[in-house]
Amino acid sequence: MPNRYKPNIKSTLVFIKLPGARVTNSTVDDTLQHHRYMALNKIIGFILFFLLNVNGICEGQNITFRYVGNTDESINLGYQYQELGISYTVLSKANRTLILETAKPQIINCIDINRFTPIYAEPNETIDIKINRNGLIEYSSANNPMRATESGFLNDCFEKYGPTELLFFKRVRKRADVSLNKTTNKQILLDENYSMENALVEKYYSNAKLSKNFYDYFKSMLWSLTINNKLNNPTTQNAVITELEKSFSNPDDLLNIVGYRRLLVESSYLKMKKAGLRTDNIYSYLNFVRINFKHQDIIDYLLYNIVKRNLLQSRQRIDNKSLHLFYTNCKNKDFIDEIKTDFGQHVNSIFLKKIIKESGCKYAIIDFWASWCKPCLEELPYAKKTINEYPQIKYIFISTDKSKSDWLNATKKRTDIFNSTNSFILNEINDENILSNLKITTIPRFILLDENGQIVDANLIRPSDPNFKSVIDKYIKK
Repeated sequence: MPNRYKPNIKSTLVFIKLPGARVTNSTVDDTLQHHRYMALNKIIGFILFFLLNVNGICEGQNITFRYVGNTDESINLGYQYQELGISYTVLSKANRTLILETAKPQIINCIDINRFTPIYAEPNETIDIKINRNGLIEYSSANNPMRATESGFLNDCFEKYGPTELLFFKRVRKRADVSLNKTTNKQILLDENYSMENALVEKYYSNAKLSKNFYDYFKSMLWSLTINNKLNNPTTQNAVITELEKSFSNPDDLLNIVGYRRLLVESSYLKMKKAGLRTDNIYSYLNFVRINFKHQDIIDYLLYNIVKRNLLQSRQRIDNKSLHLFYTNCKNKDFIDEIKTDFGQHVNSIFLKKIIKESGCKYAIIDFWASWCKPCLEELPYAKKTINEYPQIKYIFISTDKSKSDWLNATKKRTDIFNSTNSFILNEINDENILSNLKITTIPRFILLDENGQIVDANLIRPSDPNFKSVIDKYIKK
């Protein structure tokens, strides 16, 4: 298992020069004095780091991403806060900035299929992003010159070997670590690209073109993907389980790597199957994890993953007994708070007709969207423009997210657009007659209602459409 990357806290340490101390290599005494000097400074630095965090002075850190390009293309980003799943945003000329409030390093992925790029960034960095002539992401940071060479390495990897994560999905589907080369009619190792990427990262790092933290992250990602691949191959499965389980005693920052989190889920499946248990029973699955995994961070993530995944992907109802088991055994406050938000009993009763009437507007535009929907997110800047240009129209956002916490997290990123008077989640809406007539099956979807809540246009063109303004103006002038 490779070295795992650590948050870089050197910028937090304060170095104090001791009176009479000399930093030199001329004598043994000087060397000993130097070591004492450095050791004392580290101790002082860590004490100050601890005190600053205890008193909350270090709170409020963030990572800023800025789109600095001039092309009309948009950049689809996926990002996660440690283990807390993936959120999405779209950067473009119309929406240039993303700010993540975090005190930990983050991996932000450009998840467009033709330019998959994992960007490693640390707190208080500003990352400038653009699209180069080859259509690939280029990024840099004024306060960390190494980011530009790391960007160059990722593009070098992409152009030579393709997108790492997408190769992973291809391998998992084949359920084996060999594939047939149609040109030569020979079998080739699917891990071959990982080996070449590993050699390339070593070359860049030895030439001082990668930071230690980025290097550790990338090595851990390759290790996770390789192990995950072998875990899904019956012929290599047993051999890698021992290596994988070594990491269970101290997962540390590996939990910040998507591939490693997949390993945890896959290994829990395998353990249950070997025990003759079914993974489709939520309570049994949660209880099995509680008993068979020892490290609390792993238990927390797997318990959270089971509940969240069933909420988002399954029609199976999560019963109160299973939720109680989760709340009792999960110790991660962020996970607990998120699940409580998703499964909270209190749901507002929102009536669109009442909102439109109280606004005093003659018309209302209903925007059906979701936090995970790229086309929906691309429409947000145009929605903002519509709100500003047409104060006589009430603009209402209705999220189709299954997760209330995902919806709330997305709206917090765009407080310039969303607020408590225009943003709601679908299960809060009580205008059954309106919703039943609309039959929302795809998003984004835009509806125009009149002041009485009657449907004027059930398939209004998108705000980004060049003809949108002329269509709206016709309705207003009636």
